[in-house]
Amino acid sequence: MQKKLVQSSLAISAAAALGLSGALVASPAMADKAPQKLDVQSEAHVQKALSGIEGVNAYGTEGGELSIGVAKKTDEIKQLEKKYQNIKVTEGIKELKPYAKNDLVGGAGYLVKAGESGGACSTGFSGWDGDGKPVVLTAGHCSKIINEDTNEFDGDTTVDQTEKPSISEANGGEGFQASGSGVIGKWGFHNFGGDLLEGADQNKWPEPSESDIDFAVINVDESKYNVKNGITDWSTADSDDLAKSTTEITEVGAHKDGAISKSGRTTGKTDGEVLPRSEYDFDYQNVGGRWVHGFGVTAPIDKPFSQPGDSGGGVYQGSTAVGVISGGGDLDANTSFTWVADLDHSLEESGTDFNLEKPGEETPEAPAAPKAEDQTIEPEGKIKGKAEAGAKVEVKWEAAEDAKGDETGTQAAENGSETVTADKDGNFSVEGPKAEGDYNFTATAIVDGQESKTTEFDVTVEKDESETPAPVEREISIDPTEIAASDFVQEDKGVTITVKGFDEGEKVNLEVASGPEGVEGIELEETANENGAAAFSIYGTSAENPEAYLGKYDVEVAGANDTEDESALTGSFEVVADEDGSGGGTGGDDDGNNDDGDADGGAGDGNDDDGNGDGGSDLPRTGAELTGLAAGAGLLLVGGTAVVLTMRRKNKN
Repeated sequence: MQKKLVQSSLAISAAAALGLSGALVASPAMADKAPQKLDVQSEAHVQKALSGIEGVNAYGTEGGELSIGVAKKTDEIKQLEKKYQNIKVTEGIKELKPYAKNDLVGGAGYLVKAGESGGACSTGFSGWDGDGKPVVLTAGHCSKIINEDTNEFDGDTTVDQTEKPSISEANGGEGFQASGSGVIGKWGFHNFGGDLLEGADQNKWPEPSESDIDFAVINVDESKYNVKNGITDWSTADSDDLAKSTTEITEVGAHKDGAISKSGRTTGKTDGEVLPRSEYDFDYQNVGGRWVHGFGVTAPIDKPFSQPGDSGGGVYQGSTAVGVISGGGDLDANTSFTWVADLDHSLEESGTDFNLEKPGEETPEAPAAPKAEDQTIEPEGKIKGKAEAGAKVEVKWEAAEDAKGDETGTQAAENGSETVTADKDGNFSVEGPKAEGDYNFTATAIVDGQESKTTEFDVTVEKDESETPAPVEREISIDPTEIAASDFVQEDKGVTITVKGFDEGEKVNLEVASGPEGVEGIELEETANENGAAAFSIYGTSAENPEAYLGKYDVEVAGANDTEDESALTGSFEVVADEDGSGGGTGGDDDGNNDDGDADGGAGDGNDDDGNGDGGSDLPRTGAELTGLAAGAGLLLVGGTAVVLTMRRKNKN
């Protein structure tokens, strides 16, 4: 509902002024020359502030601000803007003309008589009053004989017959031909705005009122007409039966921003956009010299939302009735403008009891429509939704135009249907299509023979290729963990160190962290293969002096992508004298741990035939040649003595 306005008398001197929602006061604390703030409490101050102001054609208040719409800013209006800080003036707001050319489902045309002449208007919405009597809602100005020179009322019109649809202007005809079905009925409640806005004496101007509505009720002669719910789209006008093609109306409600539709005898079914409050901050519009409560709608100038004769036509959003056409004109060179009398407000102010179903004859309430969201599943996955517990749910689907078919190398998409029963919690599911592609699904609930509205949703069937194998746990294998010196100096034997759990393509670095006295700083680098594994080999080159390599070697392996939370893999091996060793080693001790008991070390799991460990038969090794010095002098960097270190890749052979 529109915000209630504080009613008070006011004076605005212009023949087309709009009222205010209360009194305005200039704060006495303000200096005379500083902008003052208007309030809505003092009627006397309102009259003083607006004294001599003419040409106001729209108004509204929101957030403590007064919005005034005028055709053109006069000097008086400009001075008013400077004087008060909370007045907003919009220029270019014209006085609108009532849409009646002095023109039984909603949207049909009907004729009225005005003495010796007459005209045509449009029905808004049909239904029943509180006593179950058939009624039609329309615009109040259609009930008035309006003097074209003075805008005064010269009496009431008389309701005549419906207009023949096939020759109506909405169907390309000249219109104004009676259907021959007889007089529709008589006026019930009918009102067009408040008192006429005229004269320069502000004290004689009418007070703005919530009851300034453009709304009328026709009490239908049920011996001649049967009212029927719905509003016509005019697609069956050639048959002279507009009830054959209608949009169902299920409720009366407040309008919302966005798309909106109308049906009337001049332009048929049209579409427009609600003019948002941020762009048209007014509750009332000057229509034919009277205030009318409502809201604005725009449309392209070449596809207007309404034209003369559409007055009273039903305005709706989806299945909700929101208003009837009151008046219109051009907003600018490219945009047509229509003022809509808001239906919820008009019904409340008029005290009209309006029902879309005949009281006492309501059909059993239909079950609620199922709920199902758009979803993506794997082939033959479950399509899920919710409905009333125990309801039969009919699910149908058909392939969308872009669904995959045989030409893509996959199974062709197929249409199908299945009826299932919702469980005690209302959950239901059906097996989805096997073929990949996009599908349009519908679901309808059936309870006690009553069908719900149909729910539409989309389903995409596709294989989930986003899943990646769980990362391999990082581990290190050293083979053998103990090796005789005579074996260690043989390149095809030596020690193989294999690591797993790195990223494909990641640079993996091995460092001999410690060894026999003075050994340090040996580093090898390898690239992890597609399995995240890498291998290194270490051996001595001084076959004539193998004893030079005796001792324990500690190694650390880390990856270039390691985070701060990831520790290097560690392990060790030992080169022993021939008489102490096994003549080649066995690749790990009994408990699977590396010799030094380091928890980070992996189990020694032996080599495959090529000595590359478990990293895969194609896993290359990076070899480090340890060049021995004189017997007893140790290895590598001993006391700053240089050591020969050769790094190379050794392919499997």
